[in-house]
Amino acid sequence: MRAILIDDEELALKALERQLHALGCFEIIGKYTDPLQGQQKVEETETDIVFLDIHLPELSGIELAERLLERRPDLQVVFVTAYDKYAIKAFELNALDYLLKPIHTDRLKLTVRRLNAQQKPGLAGRAASAQTSWRMLMLDAFRIYEGSQELPSLQWRTAKAQEIFFYLLHHRGKVVSKATLIELLWADFDPNRAYPQLYTAVYHIRKMLEPFSRERILLQNTADGYLLKLNGICLDVDEFDRFIQAGLELSNDTLPEYERILKLFKSEYLEGYDYVWAELERQRFQLQWIRLKLNLVRWYMGNAEYEQAFKHIEQVCTRYPLEEQAQLLYMQISDRMGFHFLVQRQYVLLETVMEAEVAEKPSREIVKWYRDWDNKRQKG
Repeated sequence: MRAILIDDEELALKALERQLHALGCFEIIGKYTDPLQGQQKVEETETDIVFLDIHLPELSGIELAERLLERRPDLQVVFVTAYDKYAIKAFELNALDYLLKPIHTDRLKLTVRRLNAQQKPGLAGRAASAQTSWRMLMLDAFRIYEGSQELPSLQWRTAKAQEIFFYLLHHRGKVVSKATLIELLWADFDPNRAYPQLYTAVYHIRKMLEPFSRERILLQNTADGYLLKLNGICLDVDEFDRFIQAGLELSNDTLPEYERILKLFKSEYLEGYDYVWAELERQRFQLQWIRLKLNLVRWYMGNAEYEQAFKHIEQVCTRYPLEEQAQLLYMQISDRMGFHFLVQRQYVLLETVMEAEVAEKPSREIVKWYRDWDNKRQKG
């Protein structure tokens, strides 16, 4: 990968260059303390990735990244800085990563793994650029993007054709037998009628996918079924799963990555499509998201960053009001921030919701905590 380094500190440039050389997967084609010279080099060369300090003379690294990405949307940008308050803005620019100084080698290896996972244009050669700039959202209302542009939504002729497509997408890369699809959608039909219905639905799917090149979304026939292949399309669900599988420990270094991954979960898996077969996957992503959110909340609490903890726990409680551990954390954080009225309001709200939804009372742990808190408050 061809890399350019931009930092106003010469020593920082040399240290980063040594670390990247040691990893053996970067070709450093330029390093600059002058951001304008670095910008010119990026625009004149086939650069794959820029390691960019945020605090630069004349213009900030954020501003320089905006200029570069406007001209080169395929460029990968990794921000390097001694401050973490710019992380959110960095990822709003679709930066690949955000490194805090001093940079540790293990953290840099994580950046390399993310590079390999992203498979964006430039990293596998410019000839592959058309294969790697698409994204598909499944942790939300279903959408497809080419670069930053949202493509027109798919207009289905029939509800069954739509469900077959999403079922094949759900099982992407795997053969789904015709018998399985018949059982799913035409179980009550005579086989002589069911199979023509299936073939007609598949025909409509193929017609719907015609605007997408065969290299992007390919629906293949097999001996007894169908296989949906995606090529050069980054799925948010796959990115979320890769993060879970990596098992990264939450720390100052990995915090921006945690924040970025959690933002992928904009809504439920295949939001708006109430397919029974998708429910287990929907629940799996819900549980993973809640677990990551609660880990993040507890980490912020442990570092006395209560405003950040409150922001995240409020999101969990709003989305899943029956999640009792989240409700307890909400009340504990509100108490530490001195928002006693929020503690009282949330407890009453939890009692009301649980009675209405599941005809139960809050857990003993929550009831005990609230009573102890209320007694202490009244005595104080």
